[in-house]
Amino acid sequence: MPANVPPIPEDFHSITPHLVVRGVVAAVDFYQQAFGARELFRNRAPDGESVIHSEMLLGDSRFFVNDEFPDHGVFSPREYGGTAVTLHLYVEDVDTVFQRALQAGAEVLLPLADQFWGDRYGIVADPFGHKWSLASRLEDLSPEETNRRAKEFFQENPDHDKG
Repeated sequence: MPANVPPIPEDFHSITPHLVVRGVVAAVDFYQQAFGARELFRNRAPDGESVIHSEMLLGDSRFFVNDEFPDHGVFSPREYGGTAVTLHLYVEDVDTVFQRALQAGAEVLLPLADQFWGDRYGIVADPFGHKWSLASRLEDLSPEETNRRAKEFFQENPDHDKG
């Protein structure tokens, strides 16, 4: 083994999302158009078509994307009818990024709006079954102020959490 190699690569943060999709080539294109991501490199499977690893850079964070491999138990959210995970992006101009995501093929799950916790925030689903929440911070709030506003919001909107 090489000596003096750090166990955590210096270009990575503490957590790196790894997304499984049906169709990495289309997904890479979507993430570039919608969120301004950049593909750093791609490794293909021995079949020459399937992608076993694509490394993407989005802002200062990396994430991985690979194709489904059903024979190995590797499935995208489409196989399960959705996902319980939402990837959150803070961006400089959420209105622009939200619109870009829609133009690239995302579906609105929660319309973009100013929220009680101080963010302008909305949620989209990408064409591959992954959910993305997009936000820009409008104001910094104390935990106490956030809790006060949350209580007020849910009193005024009692059916909000019932779908």
